[in-house]
Amino acid sequence: MSENQRRELIRIAEEMNEVSNEETQQFISRIVSDLSNLKPSIAFVGQIKAGKSRLINGFTAQAGYLPSDVNPWTTVITDMHFGHPSGRTDGAEFHFFDNRQWQALIAEGEELRNMFPDDEDSYKREMIEEQVDAMKTRAKLRLGESYKHLLGQHHDLEKLTSEDLARYVCAGDDPSEDGVYDPGSDRGLYSDITRKAEVFFDIGHFPFPVTVTDTPGVNDPLLIREEISRQYLKESDFFVVVLSAHQALSRADLKLFRLMQALELGQIVVFINRVDELGGGADDATKVRSDVMDGLDKALGNSDIDVLMGSAQWAHYALTGDETGINHDDVLAWLRAHPEQMKQYLDGVEEIKQGPGPISREGVLRFAAMIASGLPDLRRHVTSALNDGPRNEHLRMAWQHLNGFAQGEVERSKAHLRAIDDETADSPNSASENDKTLANLRELVSDKTAGIVNDMDEVLANLRGVMDDTVAEAVSGVVRGPGGASPLLAKGGETELNFGPLRDRMRELVQGATQVVRQRMLSELYAVDMQSNAALRSLPGWQDTTDNRMNTSAVRWFRPDTTALTRGITVELRVTWLSRLISRKSVVSRAEQMIVQEFEMIGDDLVDTARADLLERLNTVLDHYLALLAGHLEHRSGTGETNARTEAQHAFDSAQRVADELEAVFGPDSSNKILPEAAE
Repeated sequence: MSENQRRELIRIAEEMNEVSNEETQQFISRIVSDLSNLKPSIAFVGQIKAGKSRLINGFTAQAGYLPSDVNPWTTVITDMHFGHPSGRTDGAEFHFFDNRQWQALIAEGEELRNMFPDDEDSYKREMIEEQVDAMKTRAKLRLGESYKHLLGQHHDLEKLTSEDLARYVCAGDDPSEDGVYDPGSDRGLYSDITRKAEVFFDIGHFPFPVTVTDTPGVNDPLLIREEISRQYLKESDFFVVVLSAHQALSRADLKLFRLMQALELGQIVVFINRVDELGGGADDATKVRSDVMDGLDKALGNSDIDVLMGSAQWAHYALTGDETGINHDDVLAWLRAHPEQMKQYLDGVEEIKQGPGPISREGVLRFAAMIASGLPDLRRHVTSALNDGPRNEHLRMAWQHLNGFAQGEVERSKAHLRAIDDETADSPNSASENDKTLANLRELVSDKTAGIVNDMDEVLANLRGVMDDTVAEAVSGVVRGPGGASPLLAKGGETELNFGPLRDRMRELVQGATQVVRQRMLSELYAVDMQSNAALRSLPGWQDTTDNRMNTSAVRWFRPDTTALTRGITVELRVTWLSRLISRKSVVSRAEQMIVQEFEMIGDDLVDTARADLLERLNTVLDHYLALLAGHLEHRSGTGETNARTEAQHAFDSAQRVADELEAVFGPDSSNKILPEAAE
């Protein structure tokens, strides 16, 4: 899906909006806004010292932009916007914490830590609170009286230098113990209160607008940095997990992967960095890659995560010419060991030879290093996955809605022309009659919507009760064990409890209940459609068009989101022999109670998500339908003016032109390929 197609859809939608009625304008404006802000985000995550910042510099072709020296960052998420919807291509915005956001950081971190607890988590909250207090103290010493005025604010810089960046995101020196701080030494001046940095660039070599995010490292001694990285996971569409070839897939890495899997995040690719530092070159790298893939399969099941390899150092040399630490023989040996990259290199050299200027040895060596770095492969992998995934689906859904309006406009203008030619136009009072009819239809839709929602809430309320009963019974059976022999009291230090059948049953329950809701919704929507069309046919001179039937595909093809069922249970199940001897019954009862509560929360999330999704789909169907009906009624007008025929012909020609332009965006067969269910 090219960027030109997105821009063309926006242009056509804006043109349609200028001539649409108010009802349709509201709907199309939402489409324009969604298309304009379609900007997938790519987050680089991983342990500290895995080389994320230098890797991002190579990935974005902004060599040396992000500092990559030892411990340069504080708690700052850095978003690099390429082709931002605002049109901005320079400067930066820096957003500052306020007290509420600091507290939320601590509270949300507790929730994430509880998903996969370990021996260290018991003291982490206390340490993070202490580190937040330390950040505030340092900021007060650095900023003085301006500290309290800056909280919750932001700074907007039209131009950005490396010195500016250092003031907001780099650690800098601690203020002296006596509270004296030299303002001339302003590296890190605002760093302790900076929550997020946003930096703007032109689109560069990316095929469509994207945001590339550098996150603080996980497994960081400064826990607040790790906390921010973990909490930012929900904000991105694609993740590049950076591993170091020296210590690939450590315990901390596996914990990060399990958390990402439990959160059902977007697409993931693994990049093993620093292969240039392996003594055995490509052979060692192949073994590391194989070990990583085996480890992911064992830890996550059939994870189906792609694993790429390369070197940010090689990319840095390719972009800057800095030969520090570069062994050209290693680069060429790497290419010889990877035939696909060798072919890219040789093809590229041929293109360079065909160019106008002379070919230099240094240019060829730097080109070889860039191919060997794996960054071109990583870029292609990420942009292709984003393009073929949700971005493509989003654009095609927008096309379908716009095409529905365009085809409806063609049919309406055609019917208007036919009415004029047959001299069967409506009477002069048709405008008020149309307004009254539309008002009645809106009232009908409003009443039906309220009834549908009430019926849905009754079904889902019953689902909550059944699910709670199911949870209580199933958890009791698992925790207490067959014949009362609880696995929690068995010998051994740690116990695995199998709640797979319970998760399957909860999935069946939510699927069954939402199927009932969906069928009842479709029945009521069919009734609305029939009543609305009957009201329209009663109007003098009304002629049916091909698009005046309600498109219920958004509801018809609803499937409940059951990702909450992948959430881990956070109860600590390790039981010491002493606790078993003292109070065996209380250990089992307490574990049962806590697990029931957690599964009940999962059940609540399932029901709440299903309700929100169903309601959104219902509103989409009805909003679209009302917009179409409003368009039909608007075109039902008198023909008393002498130029009515000319105007009607012009309207038809314009509508047909827009429809043809939309067809050209995806080709003549697009309507059959996009959402076949819409035809049902």
